Amino acid sequence: MKIQATQSVQLPLLGTVNNLEIRVNSFPLFPSSIEVIWQVSGETLIKEGTMTLPTEVVSAWGTDDTIVKDYVLQQLGLVEDTTPDPIVETPQPPTPSEETPQ
Repeated sequence: MKIQATQSVQLPLLGTVNNLEIRVNSFPLFPSSIEVIWQVSGETLIKEGTMTLPTEVVSAWGTDDTIVKDYVLQQLGLVEDTTPDPIVETPQPPTPSEETPQ
């Protein structure tokens, strides 16, 4: 996942990050809140910490982890960069049928 800083960074990252990892330890079956461990990293930067997911996020969290990812990104002042990577075309050698006779 690629991420980029928004206009209102709440946590001074002091660098560029492009990876986000979120870990959740075990929790009871019907929790009112859950603590997650987050880590952002880039070429020269690694920061990590914990945050508590509020009841509304825990209640809405089902089989799709997007709500947790979006909440953590929002709290860190980051947004996911959904711009596709540019396609770099590698020149291919000519096939025998494409070669010109000499």
